[in-house]
Amino acid sequence: MTSQESAFEEIKKLAQEFRANERFYLTPEYQESQARKDFIDKFLIALGWDVNHDTQKNPFEQEVKVERGVNVLGVQKRADYAFYLSPDFRDVRFFVEAKKPQGDIATPDNYFQTLRYGWNAQTPLAVLTNFAEFHVLDCRYKPDIKTVLQCAVKTYRYTDYDNAEKFAEIYYLFSRESVASGSLEKFADSLVKRRGKAVQKGAVPGVFKGIDDAFLEELDEHRHDLAHMFKDADSSLDGETLTEIAQRTLDRLVFTRFLEDRQIESEPVIPRFGQKGSAWDDFLAESRRLDGIYNGIVFKKHDILDSPNFKIKDGHFSTICEKLSHRNSPYDFNIIPIHILGSIYERFLGKVIMAGDKQVRVEEKPEVRKAGGVYYTPQYIVNYIVENTVGKMIEGKPPGKIAEMRFADISCGSGSFLLGMYDTLLTYHRRYYNSYRSKAKKDDCVERDGVLHLTLKKRREILLNNIYGVDVDAQAVEVAQLSLYLKLLEEETIGTTHEYQQEFHETLLPSLSKKPNIVCGNSLIGTDILSGENFAGAEERKLNPMDFEARFPEIMRNGGFDVIVGNPPYLYSAGQEYKEYFKSHYSFSEYQTDFYVFFIEKALKILRQKGQLGMIISDSWIKGKYFTRLREYLLINTQVRNIAVFDYPPFESAVIENSIIILEKSKPSDNLKIYKYTSPSELSEQNTLRVSDCLAQGLIDIYGSPESKKLIEHLEHATHPLSVLCRLNRGVHAYRTDGYGKSHFSSGPQTKRDKDEKSYHSQKRIDQTYFPEIKGKNLERYGYTSDGIFISYGDWLAEPRTPEFFFNPKLAIRKIIAPKLVCTFIKENVILDQSIYVAIRSEGQFIDLKFLLGILGSSIGGWYIRTKHGIYDTLYPWFTKEQLAQFPIPVLDCDSAIDKSKHNELVKLVDAMLETKRQSNESKTDKDKTYYESKFVALDRQIDELVYKLYGLTDDEIRIVEENTKSASDGKR
Repeated sequence: MTSQESAFEEIKKLAQEFRANERFYLTPEYQESQARKDFIDKFLIALGWDVNHDTQKNPFEQEVKVERGVNVLGVQKRADYAFYLSPDFRDVRFFVEAKKPQGDIATPDNYFQTLRYGWNAQTPLAVLTNFAEFHVLDCRYKPDIKTVLQCAVKTYRYTDYDNAEKFAEIYYLFSRESVASGSLEKFADSLVKRRGKAVQKGAVPGVFKGIDDAFLEELDEHRHDLAHMFKDADSSLDGETLTEIAQRTLDRLVFTRFLEDRQIESEPVIPRFGQKGSAWDDFLAESRRLDGIYNGIVFKKHDILDSPNFKIKDGHFSTICEKLSHRNSPYDFNIIPIHILGSIYERFLGKVIMAGDKQVRVEEKPEVRKAGGVYYTPQYIVNYIVENTVGKMIEGKPPGKIAEMRFADISCGSGSFLLGMYDTLLTYHRRYYNSYRSKAKKDDCVERDGVLHLTLKKRREILLNNIYGVDVDAQAVEVAQLSLYLKLLEEETIGTTHEYQQEFHETLLPSLSKKPNIVCGNSLIGTDILSGENFAGAEERKLNPMDFEARFPEIMRNGGFDVIVGNPPYLYSAGQEYKEYFKSHYSFSEYQTDFYVFFIEKALKILRQKGQLGMIISDSWIKGKYFTRLREYLLINTQVRNIAVFDYPPFESAVIENSIIILEKSKPSDNLKIYKYTSPSELSEQNTLRVSDCLAQGLIDIYGSPESKKLIEHLEHATHPLSVLCRLNRGVHAYRTDGYGKSHFSSGPQTKRDKDEKSYHSQKRIDQTYFPEIKGKNLERYGYTSDGIFISYGDWLAEPRTPEFFFNPKLAIRKIIAPKLVCTFIKENVILDQSIYVAIRSEGQFIDLKFLLGILGSSIGGWYIRTKHGIYDTLYPWFTKEQLAQFPIPVLDCDSAIDKSKHNELVKLVDAMLETKRQSNESKTDKDKTYYESKFVALDRQIDELVYKLYGLTDDEIRIVEENTKSASDGKR
């Protein structure tokens, strides 16, 4: 009997039992707790979940977390059941909320409560059930009490449970094996987005928005409103001050909501603001009370914000408090993962308030605009880096030894990596003490339900001993501290916090600024830049230079940090005003080096011997032309343990390609492992390289393998280089001007002046002065297009080439690497730009250019260039003219009838490809276009097969080429 059949039989019996005693089960006397024990628990167990923890004994590694009647002050604290999948016990997969069978289950309150759990935890679906009914709810929408009843996507009655077809629907969604195969995500993706007047008119707030987008939008609105309120209260406030006090106000409100939802505060605080007077005055008074209890930067007295003379209009502030109140808000800070709050704040920090005499506006920071947005590090990447650095370093060590270690992120932003490190340390300590109970001191642990939990004192100690961060942005430092404070209090209750204060007579939150742990400063620029320079006050504050020896004296005296992790800034070239400073202080940089190179060099300087470094950075350092110094230094002077690359962009909307580097500051090993993410949940080992080979090649060939090297040797054996058969050059660079008759003109004039100019230039073109310009973007495989731009070959060329390269039949090869090289044959007189290599036939050669086109444009051509070459000094990999010149071409004997036949057969296929491409481009109907596209694919395949024969490839060698080409075509390099 299959697991599904077994589950069906078990649940059918439950349904029969319920039916037999339905009258009793639907009475008020039959409570939820009994329904869970008699039916709901057994239902979930039948679906394969270990609800009673019969096998999963470790409380920190249980896939089902069950709440039994947890209700504080009339508020449900957590969902009745939360489901996880091993080994990830951080992220909830779905919730089940239970009710008693009596009464209507489909009420707005029940739906809102269940949806709130799912939406805040970012699960696609949740279940509301009393066993008599089973409702599947769509959690992708921001819950609104007025519209929550629209969110049911499937509903069942217990009478459906003994229907095999109906039961199969439930099983294929919520059984343990189905959830493990991604059933919930697949089903959610298949759902049609809600339609209707309510949605179209925006009656459903935040529709189609995840919690991160919705809460960010709300914070942005509140910031804008607060900025106006504060400016009205004091017109002298500048943008920087408004940014600070608006964020501090929101931080206090968010932190207060966290205390309310976690029941760390005994009663809801925010709803009381303004009940007896001014909401603003109540907010300030509450801030002073909470500061006395908690301490920390959030409630620290602010000279402007907390001044009795700073008065704002109460109405607008009351509205903000009402929206953030737990009574009106869909947000549940008991459910929202703290790292999600961090991701929201990271984007929030990308904007600042700008202020004039009377006006204020919120706009992106210049550096954010330049980078195209804020890119928060996905949690799975944080976990991978932290587990391979901090996790490896603390493995098997006792808490006393770990207490001596120092872990840092020197570009910490809102603190995602700090949170990741802190969470890893808390989890390790908790497991350690439960495994070695005799080593747990009274102040370290407290026992609850037979399990040891870390005390607040111990969690404070770990935070202060181990976690360090630096960022140049003061607001980012504040948020990083806020995030760590939330994590510190994550498992606390009003009882545990009261006990701590009674015993230790101190505030709950330690200062992270005095020791210091989290510092506002410039990791790259030391205070020596101020010597002999006359910076204006504002410029000096913005620069914010910092010396690690001065800010972290004890750590630096002891050799430096044990681990440095992070996602440092990149895509920026050094500011011209600091160029000489970087040049004199950093040796890895070449040309316009990205900032991440400076951060790596700085990290290595302040990392102790045998310390670990883990960062997500651009992958330009792997093969980049201007990253030779960095690459060689890392390979020669450190142990690069592994590199991880991606088949997809890990940062949403970012065009840059990334890599993760994990290294140890120690003697290098000759083995370098390459891993690859094919999806956020799938990481596989791709390759093992020899460091000596990488140094010999001058790059890190992440896809290189012994088989690939042998195949390259095969291709290069008994061949001759392309340069023997043809002459190669690079296209030209034309000057661009706004004047007429100078560099270029368009063939599509729109004005009389344009027409006059075209007439003039057309006459000049007849005189062979102007010709069509073809850019790299115009080039296609076996074809090309034109933007209608003509340029003068005789004038206005930055780097003129010999005219014969443009006025003879030629091959045009785009220098950007692609799965198959983008190249074509061009008979017409055209000017090719500098992103294209040009090949014309050498004198005395019988080899047709179209024969060479067939080889270069085949799978072999793309594979060889991609595997052996590839330079990165931009976002895209490219190859040089010199590398193209060495491309191995099979040797043909002009006197051999067999060789002539092979030559002519390939030329014939290439002619057919060129014609098919032309016909496809000129097709008017979808039917014709589809036909020619199919023909193109078929001819392309025939060319590949013929080229394989020309090189004498075996089946195994062909497989290597084709698998790699397919991967590259699927978006994999």
